[in-house]
Amino acid sequence: MSCHDDLNKSEARFRTLFANMTTGMALNVLVRAADGQAEDFRLLEVNPAFVHHTGLPAEAVIGRLGSEVFAAHAPALLDLFAQVVATRQPREFEFRFEPLNRDFHVRAYVTHGDHFATIFEDITARKQAEETTRIMATVFSNSNEAILITDANNRIVAVNAAFERMTGYEADDVIGEDPKILSAGQTPPEVYRDMWAALKERGAWQGELLDRRKNGETFPKWLSISVVRDAQGQIANYIGSFVDISERKANEERVRFLAHHDALTGLPNRFSLQERLAQALGFAARNRKKLALMLIDLDNFKAINDTLGHPVGDKLLIEVAQRLKGAVRGSDIVARLGGDEFVVVLPDIELPADAAHVAEKILKAIAAPIKIDGQTLHTSPSIGICLFPEDADCGEELMKRADVAMYHAKAQGRANFQFFTDELQQATLVRLAIENDLREALEAGQFALFYQPQLDLRTGRISGVEALLRWRHPERGWVPPDVFIPVAEETGLIAELGDWVLREACAQLSRWQEAGITGLRMSVNLSAHQFLDPQLACRIAAILSENALAASQLDLEVTESMSMRSPQETVKLMETLTQLGMSLSIDDFGTGYSSMAYLKLFPIRTLKIDRSFVRDIETDPNDAQICDVTVLLAHKLGLETVAEGVETPEQLKFLLSVGCERIQGFLISPPLPADEVADFIRQHRPLDWLGTTELWN
Repeated sequence: MSCHDDLNKSEARFRTLFANMTTGMALNVLVRAADGQAEDFRLLEVNPAFVHHTGLPAEAVIGRLGSEVFAAHAPALLDLFAQVVATRQPREFEFRFEPLNRDFHVRAYVTHGDHFATIFEDITARKQAEETTRIMATVFSNSNEAILITDANNRIVAVNAAFERMTGYEADDVIGEDPKILSAGQTPPEVYRDMWAALKERGAWQGELLDRRKNGETFPKWLSISVVRDAQGQIANYIGSFVDISERKANEERVRFLAHHDALTGLPNRFSLQERLAQALGFAARNRKKLALMLIDLDNFKAINDTLGHPVGDKLLIEVAQRLKGAVRGSDIVARLGGDEFVVVLPDIELPADAAHVAEKILKAIAAPIKIDGQTLHTSPSIGICLFPEDADCGEELMKRADVAMYHAKAQGRANFQFFTDELQQATLVRLAIENDLREALEAGQFALFYQPQLDLRTGRISGVEALLRWRHPERGWVPPDVFIPVAEETGLIAELGDWVLREACAQLSRWQEAGITGLRMSVNLSAHQFLDPQLACRIAAILSENALAASQLDLEVTESMSMRSPQETVKLMETLTQLGMSLSIDDFGTGYSSMAYLKLFPIRTLKIDRSFVRDIETDPNDAQICDVTVLLAHKLGLETVAEGVETPEQLKFLLSVGCERIQGFLISPPLPADEVADFIRQHRPLDWLGTTELWN
């Protein structure tokens, strides 16, 4: 066989191989410039695999320059191919052909002269797999979720950084171990049984487990597990990812807690009370036990809250809640209804006296001084008690009737407890009727002012009058002030009533002046609501201006107990009023336990001796001594005194003997309508009250 035949056969074999290769192949030649430098390359021939992998038709590339086929990629390819030809050494590189969005592995080698071959292998799928693997590895390493991978035998083969941070275990600590080493041993066994059943049936499971960190701390986690199977469908791995849900669980617990507890004091709230009370009543009914429910309302809380602010009021409520809990048994129920109202339930008592004993403990505990932000505060509870089964047989009725008893406790002077009775229920119905009628009384013009003259013992003249509110009900007739005033205070109507009294009293004083009756000072009682109103001074100044009255003609009376609720704030309020020229009096002096340290700071003009001390000065040495000392104290402080409730000449003689300046009472005159007061003053003869009469002998 000739060499020519061998060459033909060799070429035929190459052609067959070239045409049937699974990898793309191109035959190329460098194109040189006149100076011999390679300036481009030309594709001489390509095989079908090249066309298949690149998507470039043979006729579009054969005989074409590389710069025409590969465009912007041609310069880089030319440099590589020129090096292969120059060094006669093969080169391999990866090449991404952007127009096709494909990746190729290229091998180039010289065939002869400037001719070279390039083999193109499409590695797009491999590159995508590598990128996917890289991304997955990045996710695995940087995930905030802890991830662990086990083999088919549930042995840990890999964990990520989040796993190490969350559990405290390093990878070396757990590789090869069963994940159960993380268990805190507190997850119910049925949870694990359900988990394995779900993995077997569905290939996935998620749920909550309680695990333990390396330092022994337990924590709840939310775990998701997936099964990974091989090509034959056999389990190859388990992949678990979990997050620490301690914060979420804490938030959920807080939400549950707040749903059943008061946010401020932490005590059970109204909703929780209903549930617990129902359970306690059920137990008491089944076992024929007695149960007591106490409704507790704090006395004077609104005044403290309004004067010192809500933060101080909140701290006071927190302290009261703690004292209530400390005054009862652990099995008793202490709840806050809202505001300053609390409930105590004693689920198992033998006698009503047991409830009374607890109520006394509560009274003592809450009445003790409370220090808040450097201030010493005082409050007290009014407690209403209702018994099961004697008074009511359900929670709703127990609450209603305890409320009735509580209001009775307030009516009895506060700081006490009262048991529910049928008589109280009837009185409450009357009170509710009064409350409803009060709301219409102002608009209907049912209120009137009566005025009680005050006698100046130094001159014998009528120096002033005290305005006293009266209510003439169209059906009940005259309603006593001690009946409707407490109701007005509790409902907040006292503020509107108080303003009406101020306006009407000043208007009447102005009318008397126009009628020629001068030299009178008008005394008006202030309610706690008015006294704590920061706009009070401005409002009074406007009323005085409207009626052409001087500020010195108005005397504002504040009860001793009201002024001592917050002495520091009282001083500020009193100074504001006196700077406008008004005078202030402490009413009912001797009944409110004044602090001498504060009393000397009050910018007041007068102390009014309470009628309870005046009434028995003829027969009770103690009352006589109190009146004597009060007058002496007032004089030492540069104050005047007014004695209330003077009814007999003997009382008058005693008060004169101790130096009391002014008196009022039935001995002088009962409270009178405005027109009768005018007649009384005109007919009054000062000489009848001076030392020339037998009264002073």
